[in-house]
Amino acid sequence: MKIYWFIGVLLLTVGQSRAQTYTLQELKDMLLQHNGQLIAQKYQIAASDALIVQEKLWSNPTLSISEVNLWKNGTSETLPYLFGKYGQQQQVAVELEQLIETAGKRQKRVHLQSLEKKDALLEYEELLRQLQFELDEAYWNYRGVSRKEALLDTIVNLYQNLEQQYKRQSDLNNIPKSDYLRIQSALMNFEKDRVELYADKNNWLTKIKILTQQEAIENLQIEQADVRLDLTQKIPLNIEDQLWDQNIGYQKQINERDKAQQQLRIEKAEKTPNLTFQLNYDRGGNIMRDFVGVGLSMDLPIWNRNKGNIKAAESRTKHAESEQQVLLHQLKGQLKDLKYQVQLYEATLLKSQQIASEERKAMIANYQKHLQKKQITLLEFIDFIEAYQETETGIVDMTLSYQLAFAQLQYLTGQKF
Repeated sequence: MKIYWFIGVLLLTVGQSRAQTYTLQELKDMLLQHNGQLIAQKYQIAASDALIVQEKLWSNPTLSISEVNLWKNGTSETLPYLFGKYGQQQQVAVELEQLIETAGKRQKRVHLQSLEKKDALLEYEELLRQLQFELDEAYWNYRGVSRKEALLDTIVNLYQNLEQQYKRQSDLNNIPKSDYLRIQSALMNFEKDRVELYADKNNWLTKIKILTQQEAIENLQIEQADVRLDLTQKIPLNIEDQLWDQNIGYQKQINERDKAQQQLRIEKAEKTPNLTFQLNYDRGGNIMRDFVGVGLSMDLPIWNRNKGNIKAAESRTKHAESEQQVLLHQLKGQLKDLKYQVQLYEATLLKSQQIASEERKAMIANYQKHLQKKQITLLEFIDFIEAYQETETGIVDMTLSYQLAFAQLQYLTGQKF
């Protein structure tokens, strides 16, 4: 009894695993969890965090030991022992120096490094969105090719039946041999197209596997949901505001401008000399046997006031600001074009739905009956099938363009709507 129960559970488990399908969102979740490029980019963010910590550290103090005599002469004085019975004629000087940066240079560099970290975060987000768009592209192309393949399967099955019928009639000399050859030639062309579609579909499936790092995904596991033709209703009215807030290219350009401005602040701060505090100890080298003193040193900004670096930083700032304005106008144009494309494709696809796909399939059956009754010629039938294929393929291609234009709009604005 136990073994029957075990077999039943095993069969149920196998059946469930075969029935597993993946939606586009589930594929994107797998991409986020397993894609190697995203994982590698996270290390860049960790490196930026480490550099911020490094910039916060003060410069190390400098310890100098000098004036150490390794011998003595007749003019040497007798001094107290340094330790034990050693050091009555030993002279030594010790100096400790600490650099103190002025004008907030260290804080300004920390701020600049924080902007560098923001760059790493934006790079990660850009990579994520790019990979998600590539997954969208692969998914919708895979679906489009699958629909074309199903269409060709129907046509190939039709021509295979016709080929058998025409071969029998040709062998009986009831029809011209040329009619049979026309059917055979058309069938070969459709079969060739189907092989090419099969290879194309496998290429897109392979890309999905690479992006999600899931080699076990098979053809039947990609969900083939119906396409809704209402995407224009999902586009927010304030989409332009979202574009400025979420577009990665624009955010990166703003960050480049902020980095240039921060570098300018650093260069201006470099005009102010840094200070070096000193603490000295001198044994036997002055009028005091054990001398302790303090000191302060700084550069005198006479010849070099960092004017060249400041001028260069100002030019880079103006360049970044100019690039930001150029990108602003480009993004406005792209947004307008994509919105128009989505609206145009949607309107055209809605018109194509006025004649349902099932009605077009019924027309094939009618034409086949007309052919059998010799109410139309073979050439007219072949022309109709080619026109039918062209129409259905055009609808599939337009649906693909519709979905990809909407995906590009989401990629451009960085929003899921």
